[in-house]
Amino acid sequence: MSSEDGPSKMPDEPTDDADATGDADATDDADATGDRPTATRSTPATDRPTAADPPASPLDRIETRHAVGIAAALAVAAGLLVAPGVYGAVTGPDGTVAVIEIDGTIDSGTAQHVEDNLRDARTNESIEAVVLEVNSGGGLPAQSERMYAAVDRTASVMPVYAAVDTLGASGAYLAISPADRIYVAPSAQAVGSVGVAGTAPAPSGPNAGTTGPDKAGSDPDTQRERRQTLANLFIANVIEQRGDEIELDREAIAHADAYLGTEAVANGFADRFGFVDGAVADAAAEAGLDDYAVDTRRTESRIPGGLSLLRRDDGTVVVADGANDELGDGLILAVAPEAWDETVGDDIVMTSYTGRLPAAGDAADARTTTGDAAVGDEATATGNSSAAATERIGAAAAANGGDGV
Repeated sequence: MSSEDGPSKMPDEPTDDADATGDADATDDADATGDRPTATRSTPATDRPTAADPPASPLDRIETRHAVGIAAALAVAAGLLVAPGVYGAVTGPDGTVAVIEIDGTIDSGTAQHVEDNLRDARTNESIEAVVLEVNSGGGLPAQSERMYAAVDRTASVMPVYAAVDTLGASGAYLAISPADRIYVAPSAQAVGSVGVAGTAPAPSGPNAGTTGPDKAGSDPDTQRERRQTLANLFIANVIEQRGDEIELDREAIAHADAYLGTEAVANGFADRFGFVDGAVADAAAEAGLDDYAVDTRRTESRIPGGLSLLRRDDGTVVVADGANDELGDGLILAVAPEAWDETVGDDIVMTSYTGRLPAAGDAADARTTTGDAAVGDEATATGNSSAAATERIGAAAAANGGDGV
């Protein structure tokens, strides 16, 4: 061995990387067989990183976050497509429009129905507007005034609209006159008719069973005065509520005409043509409701088509309640002539109506007119009592300014 061959390697010393990684076993086998082995390196089945791999670069992390952000944005966009329906199903409408029916002859049951439901509308936080669905030719004056006070109270806190189908006259018109807007069908048969009607005052005197001279009934002049007082109150309330819209003076209003729907819109007794659905939509818009529910409040039992009346021996006619037939000196109703027969029946003849000027020869028919223009001195004589009565009613309404009406 020459010195140029270099130092010989010891058998126990590692010779190369293959020896360090287990190829020494292969060399030993080769020596045993006499074949020279070929060194090979196996390729991993996958590219999964190991602990020895270098960490991801900042650029790789940014790209990953960008991909996640895009996926999140797509998910949000997909959610927006179904969100309105889901949100609506969870939250419900923005509020409710209550539709309250005024149907048939106005009596105590009608007034109670309207009062109760308007009180509920004012105290129910979900109700934002009211529509009165009207088909009535009138009825009892006092009950009409109760409804008037309830509508006026409600209209001070939320939008109140009225929609007249066929009839919205006399006591019914008084009741809805405080509404913010009145809709009528073009073919409505009777709208307005501001006044009271009744039978001719009949003389009556004391009898042995009374405790005072007027207990059995007042004289005809007193009856006329009372009727005129009611008429003046009716006219004053309507002018107060709709005086700016009605294009008629007080004398013309006191004539108590009933107008067709087309005429009512033309002269200001109504605001526009329309029906209940249109009134509901406009009331909701006025209340700021984009999405709303409708709650219709109808009477539990249909209101009878006429009042229960009783003709007394002295010729006067009163409303009977089945227990007491001493309810008044004579019949005074806030009923339009067009609704008279269905309200009181054809067996009672109307002999006077507020404000109608008598035609020639009407005196022979025992007709008595009680409008301001017709009665002259009588209207002047009763003006002060009418004003006092108006003040009393106004004070009573103010006293009930809470939820009592």
